[in-house]
Amino acid sequence: MFSSFRYIRNLPRYQRIARVLAQHGFGYLLEATRLDRRLGIPRRIFHQEPDVHVAPAEHLRLALEELGPTFIKIGQILSTRPDLLPPEYIAELSKLQDAVPPAPWDEIHAIIRTELKCEIEELFAEIEPEPMAAASLAQVHAAHLKDGSPVVVKVQRPHILETIHADLEILHDLASLVQKTPLGEMYNPVEVVSDFAFTLMNELDYLREGRNADRFRQNFADESHLYIPRVYWEYTTSHVLVLEWIRGIKIDDIAALDAAGYDRKKIALHSARIIIKEVLEDGFFHADPHPGNLVVMPGEVIGAMDFGMVGYLHERDRTQLIRLYIVSISLDANGIAAQLIQMGFVRRSLDRSALE
Repeated sequence: MFSSFRYIRNLPRYQRIARVLAQHGFGYLLEATRLDRRLGIPRRIFHQEPDVHVAPAEHLRLALEELGPTFIKIGQILSTRPDLLPPEYIAELSKLQDAVPPAPWDEIHAIIRTELKCEIEELFAEIEPEPMAAASLAQVHAAHLKDGSPVVVKVQRPHILETIHADLEILHDLASLVQKTPLGEMYNPVEVVSDFAFTLMNELDYLREGRNADRFRQNFADESHLYIPRVYWEYTTSHVLVLEWIRGIKIDDIAALDAAGYDRKKIALHSARIIIKEVLEDGFFHADPHPGNLVVMPGEVIGAMDFGMVGYLHERDRTQLIRLYIVSISLDANGIAAQLIQMGFVRRSLDRSALE
């Protein structure tokens, strides 16, 4: 339900979101939810003409960057959904996977010192001030421990929790408004936002992420084509995570993979086997497998990183997916249609022959 109290408390953030979206040509989205009437912003703001020299897809990426971690995370998720967005949007949003403007080094340095309760020089032989990657919630810096071990230091961005909490409240309120529309009946936005909020808050706890990595390593102890980096627990807290540094080629860099002589068919087969095991056998899976989190190492070994977002399957759901998998690989159209209906993915009133 839309909360008037939360609305008043988050009004400055609402106005910020509205202005940024309108600046980039997306003011109509707020008009669609009728929030333009509530925000106390002149209506002309919602009808600004965006810079015509910038493509719409780039406007969307820039708007999400300006709005900060919650919206960047939404953009990252959308970048993995070519079934929802055209190729130009996928390409632009993919830049949010590991190329977000970084936070200043002095702020990151202060977080590491505070979290680990000592000077950086006491922990690391060296650490690079320039991040290897910067994403929505964190940035990663290359370093070496005192014993020479190469590591990466993942540090949560400063001052993000208050903004994330406000954004999640706003998303809940917007979802409750959309829920009453035909679009809401189709997609159940309240449930979608609740799941997103749960996952995002879990992702902010690096102790949980470290435990997730250890669990994956244990689950795949017999898999020679998946590598999970070691967690250095003695240097890890809720906001700082120190991992073994694994090197490889980004899994979607086809030109580099070919130049290195890797067999793409083997990579695809290894990937499929890993996904089948984690989903259908373990019921515990990596829920953020965008290309920024996967590299290919010598021998077509896949190196996986960033276990902040994971998913769990109840036994019933796992069994249903196994059945869908079996009829799919058997090319059983009748069985696929029946299973999709059984799982509630399509309405029972749908023309079944057309679906098949």
